[in-house]
Amino acid sequence: MPTVTVKFPPSLLARLESEAARLRTTKSAILRDTYARSAPVKALSLAERARHLIGSIDGPGDLSARSKKMVGYGRSRRP
Repeated sequence: MPTVTVKFPPSLLARLESEAARLRTTKSAILRDTYARSAPVKALSLAERARHLIGSIDGPGDLSARSKKMVGYGRSRRP
């Protein structure tokens, strides 16, 4: 099994050590069990992460409405 090193503040380490002694198990077993019972992190899509930005900018809904003013936009500037 791979090894992971974790740094705890003294107060949290004391709680972990006392819980391990009370349950007569290892600190590692307590940490593994606690992490296994935690809720999995749901991966959010880009749209879900940017939801607070959607609709926050004023302007035309369709950029093609200004196509005459945007001549050459997106084309390479290289000769």
